[in-house]
Amino acid sequence: MISTDTLLLFFLVVTSLPVFAISYNYVVLAIASLRYNAKIEGIKKRLNKPINPYKVTVIISSFNERYVIERSINAVASIDYPKDRLQIIVADDSTDETYNIVKGRAGELLAKGYDIHIVHREKRGGFKSGALNNALKFAKGEYILIMDSDSIPPKDILMKSLPFMGEDHSFLSFKADHVNRSYNWTTRACALAVDLNDTVEGIGRFCLNVPFCLNGGHSLIRKDHLEQVGGWSPDIIVDDRELSCKLFSSGKNGFFVRDFAIPVEDPPLFEAWKRQTARTAEGAGQCVRKHLLEIWRSKISLVWKMELSSLIIWPLASIGWLVTTYVAALGLIFKFQVAPGLFQNPIYIALVTIPAIITLIVPLYVLRLYGQSIRKNLQGYILMPYYQASMAITNSISFVRGIFGLRHDYFRTPKYGLKGKEGDWKERYKIGMNKMSYLELLTALASGVLGTVAFFNLSYFLGLNLLGFFVITLKSLYMR
Repeated sequence: MISTDTLLLFFLVVTSLPVFAISYNYVVLAIASLRYNAKIEGIKKRLNKPINPYKVTVIISSFNERYVIERSINAVASIDYPKDRLQIIVADDSTDETYNIVKGRAGELLAKGYDIHIVHREKRGGFKSGALNNALKFAKGEYILIMDSDSIPPKDILMKSLPFMGEDHSFLSFKADHVNRSYNWTTRACALAVDLNDTVEGIGRFCLNVPFCLNGGHSLIRKDHLEQVGGWSPDIIVDDRELSCKLFSSGKNGFFVRDFAIPVEDPPLFEAWKRQTARTAEGAGQCVRKHLLEIWRSKISLVWKMELSSLIIWPLASIGWLVTTYVAALGLIFKFQVAPGLFQNPIYIALVTIPAIITLIVPLYVLRLYGQSIRKNLQGYILMPYYQASMAITNSISFVRGIFGLRHDYFRTPKYGLKGKEGDWKERYKIGMNKMSYLELLTALASGVLGTVAFFNLSYFLGLNLLGFFVITLKSLYMR
């Protein structure tokens, strides 16, 4: 008869596999990102020619964004591009005064000769994807520049990016910049996390010529290719990841360029960042449900199938982390021989240590890459992994919910109109408790107890993980 310890060992190894796979894939992508300068310079040499002034439609999606929408419209109107070749559409589903702000500013721009339209919906069917599909019906451009309501595109964005489309690619995804990185600890950590994702998951994949996720708030896309894949799917709540699945699985490709970034606002409140990430995890689960089999039935290469699949199964790392961490902690209490032993096994420690060291080094490299002071961002650097670990519960549950088609309330990340260290968020939007919050509270309290037990049993690494989850989760639930 198989012993309990043997079954437990098998269970821990199986649940660790997604964590290892995603961790080592991260290492490969991080190393690949170092090739970016050489690759992009080679592409630029082939594109050394004047651009054809294509007709471009800029679509700004908006829902109750009264603090940032005018800033975004002004930035789009300031783009250096022939006015007769530029169309602006504000896809607005707002139920507050945002619509009146948009209407007023659009009227002023119309009087100045801009081709600007408001596409307003009374009911928000399909959320952002539904709004984009609706706006696409009125788009005249050969290319569609997608902007979020907090996006601030630089004036030369089209003059710099359109030449890349001459390579007959479907889209170009821009790196995100940050208007309020220095606002507080959370924005510093979030900005670093975004820079890491853009560098490793975006640039790294681009350098390896494998599928990546286009940035849903700032990408330039060929309209005909959008229409070929059916546009955005209103039944999926992550428009960018799902569109990436459809484009890449149909054999199309794109660019990820870091040279000209688009500033956006980072959430100053960890609860907002956490729920935004949970929405992405739920959308990933929906993509698994809808597209995983389609990806593996498509005619793209095996490597593309594997990497495209990894874009939508990433929340498995959260599930694996939760299982291995809590089973190991419970093993200390119930005296399982396997659980603590696994974390002390030299082979297991080596397998964990290699990606862990790379994971610690890469953020420092990214900070220097984008001209950020390591000293000023040290708090964000230290807190970021704890913030991300504290998202494990919401990410895991949201991912499973997405796979089984269990819809949850769509969380709109609030935008406060912050810039640098200026602005206030506390009186503008409130984020209340929900069922998930109470589950997080119970899990956090359990983590505090288990983390203390781990320290008393000299399992310091395990204890730090659990106590970090305990402290950050309680803080996020308290600060709303």
